[in-house]
Amino acid sequence: MRKFSLRSVALALLATALVAGGVYAADPPAATPGQPHQRGAWLQQKLGLSDTQAQQIREIHARDFAAQKQNWQALRQAQTDLRRLALSGADDRTLSAKQTEVQNLLAQAMQARVNTLKEIGPILTPEQREAYAKMMAQGPRGHRHMKQPAPQQGS
Repeated sequence: MRKFSLRSVALALLATALVAGGVYAADPPAATPGQPHQRGAWLQQKLGLSDTQAQQIREIHARDFAAQKQNWQALRQAQTDLRRLALSGADDRTLSAKQTEVQNLLAQAMQARVNTLKEIGPILTPEQREAYAKMMAQGPRGHRHMKQPAPQQGS
């Protein structure tokens, strides 16, 4: 049975972490009528967004959400299938095809996220873009991504 290279596994894990962050960011809890979306309100407060900026960002996320959700579902299913195939001793050709499918779906998810950020960037001021980038570097719920080093103090 063919072994997956460390690089392939690392890329898959990194892409999965990016997709998970995107899922967390784009899968908002339902807001009650008349009450602003909690994450949107939090982001608005954290970045100092105007009401217009916040609305534009909500519209971008809402528009892209359905397509991204389909991709995430397909990705989760393909990853499940790949694990199942690997565990059941499938042949190298089948594993390679499924691995390629997973990598393509990961690339699509990452490209969608980049496209969303490209649309959001011009809406923000330079200071807001910097603050948003720092927030994203910390990942969901303020946790750092695995491989990112802690900020250096007083170097």
